[in-house]
Amino acid sequence: MPPHEPPTSRPGERQLALTRASREILQRRLGDVVRICAANSPAAAEAFEREIGDAHDELLSNHSDHDFGQASELTASRLTLMGDDDLELDIRIRNLGSRLREAGGRALSRCQSRYRTLLGWAASNDGDEPLGPEVICLGLWALSREAARSLDEALTLLDRIEQRLLQQLPLVYGEIDDFLASQGVEAAPTERRPKADTGTVTAPSPRSPAGHGQASSSALQDLVRQQTAGTPTASAAPLAGDDRLQAGSPTLDTAALVMLQHLLARLTALEARASTADGTATSAAGTAAPRSQDLDLPAGRPEAVIIDTMALIFEAMFESDELPDVIRALLGNLQIPVLKVALVDPALLANEMHPARLLLNRIGHAALGLPRDAPSGHPLCARLCRLATTARAALARQPIDLDSLLADLAALIDERERAIRASAEPYAQMVRAHESRRYASQLAATWLRTSLARTHAAEIAAFLETYWLRVMISAGADGGPNGKRWQQHSRTADDLIWSVLPKQGPEERKRLAGMASSLLKRIADGLDGIGISAAERTPFLDRLFELQTAALRNQPAAAPAGEGAAGTRPTSRFAEALKEAAGSGAQLLENDGRRVRYLGSASSERPPQAGATADFQVGEWLRFNLPDAAPLCGLSCWLDPAGATILLFNPDWIWAVAAHRSFFDRQIATGGARIVSRIGLFDAAAETALRRLGGG
Repeated sequence: MPPHEPPTSRPGERQLALTRASREILQRRLGDVVRICAANSPAAAEAFEREIGDAHDELLSNHSDHDFGQASELTASRLTLMGDDDLELDIRIRNLGSRLREAGGRALSRCQSRYRTLLGWAASNDGDEPLGPEVICLGLWALSREAARSLDEALTLLDRIEQRLLQQLPLVYGEIDDFLASQGVEAAPTERRPKADTGTVTAPSPRSPAGHGQASSSALQDLVRQQTAGTPTASAAPLAGDDRLQAGSPTLDTAALVMLQHLLARLTALEARASTADGTATSAAGTAAPRSQDLDLPAGRPEAVIIDTMALIFEAMFESDELPDVIRALLGNLQIPVLKVALVDPALLANEMHPARLLLNRIGHAALGLPRDAPSGHPLCARLCRLATTARAALARQPIDLDSLLADLAALIDERERAIRASAEPYAQMVRAHESRRYASQLAATWLRTSLARTHAAEIAAFLETYWLRVMISAGADGGPNGKRWQQHSRTADDLIWSVLPKQGPEERKRLAGMASSLLKRIADGLDGIGISAAERTPFLDRLFELQTAALRNQPAAAPAGEGAAGTRPTSRFAEALKEAAGSGAQLLENDGRRVRYLGSASSERPPQAGATADFQVGEWLRFNLPDAAPLCGLSCWLDPAGATILLFNPDWIWAVAAHRSFFDRQIATGGARIVSRIGLFDAAAETALRRLGGG
């Protein structure tokens, strides 16, 4: 693929290097997907990558903060020769572009946000992004024109490639985003994040979920309003540093202010007694959260409803399967400080961006994957406990400023997950090598079937099955069917088959005489590559000389001495090769002391069309089950380019786990697995509390 250099008229030297590297990630990763789907047309994959590079560079050169629509103009300029019969293809590619944008999601937004920062752009528009789906669509046009001879072939190719692209695209954008972040490129500021009514609001971590938590929060807030309709409340009154309510709000009911002041004082005393009873507060997680009746609050008061709602939320958090006891104790130490915040600022129940809520969500995220029996001395647990101690003091101050703590938690999460992914890389290499060999076995099995159909010599068939199949598997793993070794060894096998056929004329005999020496050398090179000794190969080479001599004379070869049935193949590797290529069932991969529980799939199994893990990304945590083990929680550390195999790892395991998406889809569909990083700890507990309040 020829290099593409972005124009130098706009960005500087460093920007050029980073945009070039980002563009090459997009080209290379998506090009790998295209090569799988259009394996018979390497030129088509090159055309696809080349068009992506050209379109990226052109949009980069022509960008204007005040002139949107560049991608549309670029598309039109490249498709001016489109005929009427291409209209259906145009509609198909445009529809696919819309789905690609949806699949890109947050990863695309973050990627483009960093691009704007890198290039100093004030704004960009959907469709004008150098890395956007419209650029990929132009690549699909180039692919269709190169690989398809008709509209039907083009549509079939797009159908074959669509699901793989949809699965892979978020990973590609995530890789570009990680690369730009590693180079110090910050995301451009956004104005769409609302500020909390009280305190300082910090943006969520990159993977903090939206949707489920927001829906349950709004419903909780509505329920609180319904239960407290018409009752005066002191909420939203600011606190002084010693938990006293500050004056200055004439609209507040005086009695409500006094009640809330006494309530906060009782909660402070309750917190102090709990700390005195257990200096380490390790029993806090097992203590029931305070209820309104414990504090002698009249039923129906806003404060009573908030306290009981928060009690349900904390009880649900304590019940979480994802938390070790030491983290439950940590949360127990925070429940009264957070409860006091909720009493003063009920927006905590409705605002998913409230800093106290983000604090609990990030503590839960940071603890994902810890074993249930993790000790307090565990480095991660000790670090979280120190942060929680700082948080208790910060929650008692107004305005609430948790920015520094939230940043520390975000850094802790990122640092831990990057370290886990780095530790998982040797396991990913093992899976890549195994799947490469499986793919090579499939290719070699197909090659063997075709080759056996063209030979009638039992000795040649036996040699191909016994030895040359292994040579082709090795070549397939090295570069696939378009690789140099595959092409060379395939030609050698073709020449071998031809060399023992009867020669009808002087030209054929002359050709055989001329190639005999080089053919023997090529056969020797192939056998050397798979470690076949000279003693093992000698009987076949001697027999090959006899077969070629008979072919030169246009006579049938004599049967080997001492063999009663020359036409019977002494071995049959073909069925074994097909079985190896299928590779179904669980296996244990081992290398250099490392092990991977590999849950393979049949070669005919395809990535699910709309499975629960269709948008599963590297960096997400999955809780799942193995047939012979307790439930596990692991970080997704690698997905194959086709998006079919997922590698999960946790440093506390004795092995990694790799499985086909369908394995996890089946468990998610039946409730046996769930993506636990999709919803925050507080958000999930709020949903549980809402169900209980509703009688569910």
